[in-house]
Amino acid sequence: MKRKIFYGILIVLLVALVVIGVYIYNLFNSFEKGVSESFEATERDRSELRLDDIDPSLDSFTVLILGIDENETRKEKGNLDSQDFRTDTMILATFDKDQEEVKLVSIPRDTLTYLPEENYFDKITHAHRESGPDGSMSAVESLLNVPVDFYVRANMTAVVDIVDALDGVEFDVPFDMEVSSQTDRGPDVVVEEGEQTLSGAEALAVVRSRDIDSDLGRGQRQLELVQAILSKAKSTGALSKLDELIEVVADNTKHNMESKTIRSLAAYYSFNDINFNTTQIKGSDFWFQQNGAYFYWANEEHLYRISETLREVLGLEAPDPYDLINIRLSDVIVPYRFIEGTELEDYQPAEPPYFMRDGYDSQIGNGFNMEEGQDEESVEEPDRDMNPEFTDEEPTTEQPSVENGTMPQYEESTQEPYYEEETQEPYQEDAAPYYEEETQEPYYKENTQEPYQAPYYEENTQETPSYDGV
Repeated sequence: MKRKIFYGILIVLLVALVVIGVYIYNLFNSFEKGVSESFEATERDRSELRLDDIDPSLDSFTVLILGIDENETRKEKGNLDSQDFRTDTMILATFDKDQEEVKLVSIPRDTLTYLPEENYFDKITHAHRESGPDGSMSAVESLLNVPVDFYVRANMTAVVDIVDALDGVEFDVPFDMEVSSQTDRGPDVVVEEGEQTLSGAEALAVVRSRDIDSDLGRGQRQLELVQAILSKAKSTGALSKLDELIEVVADNTKHNMESKTIRSLAAYYSFNDINFNTTQIKGSDFWFQQNGAYFYWANEEHLYRISETLREVLGLEAPDPYDLINIRLSDVIVPYRFIEGTELEDYQPAEPPYFMRDGYDSQIGNGFNMEEGQDEESVEEPDRDMNPEFTDEEPTTEQPSVENGTMPQYEESTQEPYYEEETQEPYQEDAAPYYEEETQEPYYKENTQEPYQAPYYEENTQETPSYDGV
């Protein structure tokens, strides 16, 4: 009798092991299939800021998190691909293997940045629309002088589905919100102030809303929600949701990480007590005189301190302040102006940056651990007279002086710069050039030339492009 019971237990255990093995095998196959379907390679093998290849299982590395304002309604209405959309979210995550820490840098979408793929300064959100993930990675490298090793791009549906697959996330909502649904159709999503468990639709509303505070406030909420999602995904209960999460990844995200890299990343995060250290790039408002376009002018010292800190984590040499293009060219930045190669490589200001001068009292710290009570309003900024274009004056039709390039012509705008909410009808954006995002492919209204082409530069011989709009 005892022998029968013993054999019975062995059979049950054997069956259980077979079932578990089949489940793990199917889960592994699903994982490999999901990774394969969502994989989208970039045009480069590695960042030009890297001297050697990296092993994510051993080395510290970076991942650029991109959230795009894409949904099926907008894709169908404008006959657009995912690459035609702008980024609403840009967060550079740096995984510090030595300190078991993830540093998250939120980059405001309107940050005036040199776009290497286009060869001019523009809002960093436009980098993806013009050149896809490659463009966004290059723009972030230009801004921070830090290599971007990998990217992950998610659309609106991904946020909703991931949070729902995790049975919601805990979040402290700072104020009442009412935001259009993820499809831009149907009733708005209403979220009340206070600590609560957010559904997927509510989580999306929280990271999209900027009616009450600003794009900077939205960026801070995006940082906090990323942490909340990662913390929930690490919980034991989330393990049973792996198959759902894999399906979400396959359907609504793109990335350039191989399966072994993702497995290494998952193991690193799952088996270590990871801390998060976050910051959002400080800066101030900047209106371009020619057309009233709004930009976010990044604080130069904060850019440098972030670069310095992240490069140390990545085992790279400390940067010189003028390694950062936004700092070196700060005196001569003109939005949309094509930049000649010699100017990009050889221009050197006569004086060191204000934050490197003798007697300067820095309050930035390492770019992450700001002094207690420190915020962007109290961060010391350089005199705006350093840049003739950096002014609070009303937009005018006067052309700035440009010696080494051609200046696009713009129609004068007399309206106040503003943000358009993503759910409104197609609109002309507040920066030239523009495209009607939901109705047609991006274009210039200049004959039939291709968008943002920067041909070989010859002074005073290049045809001056003409742009519509604000």
